[in-house]
Amino acid sequence: MDTVLFFVYSNKYICANRIEGARRYAENTGWNIQVIERNSVDRPLDIKGIIDFWKPIGIIAECGGGVPEVSRKSVGNVPIVYLDEDPNGDKGRALYVNSDSSLVGEIAAKEMLSLNMPHYAFVGWRMPRFWSEERRAAFESALRLHGRDCMTFACPPKVSALRRRELLNAWVKSLPKPCGVFAVNDPVGEEILATAVASGISVPDELAVIGVDDDPVICERTKPSLSSIRLDFEQGGYICAELLDRRLKDSRFTHAALKFEPVFVNRRQSTRRSALTDSRVAKAMEYIRRNACDGIGTQEVAREMDLSRRMAEIVFKRNTGRTIHDEITSVRMERVERLLANPRQDIAAVAGLCGWASESVLRKSFKERHGGLSMREWRKKNSICH
Repeated sequence: MDTVLFFVYSNKYICANRIEGARRYAENTGWNIQVIERNSVDRPLDIKGIIDFWKPIGIIAECGGGVPEVSRKSVGNVPIVYLDEDPNGDKGRALYVNSDSSLVGEIAAKEMLSLNMPHYAFVGWRMPRFWSEERRAAFESALRLHGRDCMTFACPPKVSALRRRELLNAWVKSLPKPCGVFAVNDPVGEEILATAVASGISVPDELAVIGVDDDPVICERTKPSLSSIRLDFEQGGYICAELLDRRLKDSRFTHAALKFEPVFVNRRQSTRRSALTDSRVAKAMEYIRRNACDGIGTQEVAREMDLSRRMAEIVFKRNTGRTIHDEITSVRMERVERLLANPRQDIAAVAGLCGWASESVLRKSFKERHGGLSMREWRKKNSICH
């Protein structure tokens, strides 16, 4: 069996999805996708030794994540596909796969503009990265189109992590409020929310924040939870393998730069502005958001509110204008739409993934909410980035 090496920087879920995408393609080629993780910045990889050991037919290298040792010089004649590497950088004419960072910036702008906040800001990555700059430029351009300005956190180069954190904290506190902030990815969003909470800044009413990657370890752990733009990382891995296969079949195919797209926006507390004043209802809304697709009902929500079922229904509807059941159904349906937007998602499996008792119940509810359209018909009318 031929081996393809997949160099990654960490085993976090982003990498896991990329690897899964590459392995999905490899099912058709018979390749063995061997993952090589660079888990220490202080211990560079012996690329030549690894190449000699595995004798791969090709390489996929996640360079933007921190595997700088992988280069044309270090791998010899083994074909490479670069992932997260600047196509205009020092690697020259080669095969590149990246996220569509301009589209990410546009989606972030749409989300922030929909909140109708008077001020907007952007925080980039901790060090210069081409994708960070592309996201900033697209975000700013979209805001300008609507007559809005964007404040950008400008950190001096080569400062320590501690000093950067101090500067970021001061900058977040100084922002005019209310303000919508686009964090270039989830780790940066987590930093911004930590500063807001520590400073007593109300999120999302004074500071709304959206990140990128939709990393559940970060987004569900932050207080409040972080809204984020999900990228199709699995498709990114698939495209890498597809490009490599084409290169192996045609030695003249040596240059291409392809992109994988955002899939959806996972809206959490950091952008969910509301006029809720009853803390029990706010608690119930977050409980529903987190657990609706696990099959919960009104009784579980009432228990979370520490009220009887009847009183919970009264309090909830008085504050939101909806019943608890309506809110649970709405959250479930939002996830149904996100799953359907992925053309690779098996429609038959959607009901079980979203908390419906059966596929027939979901089909009926879906048609009622979408003007008679079936899930399959709805999918045809909606792009993956909808």
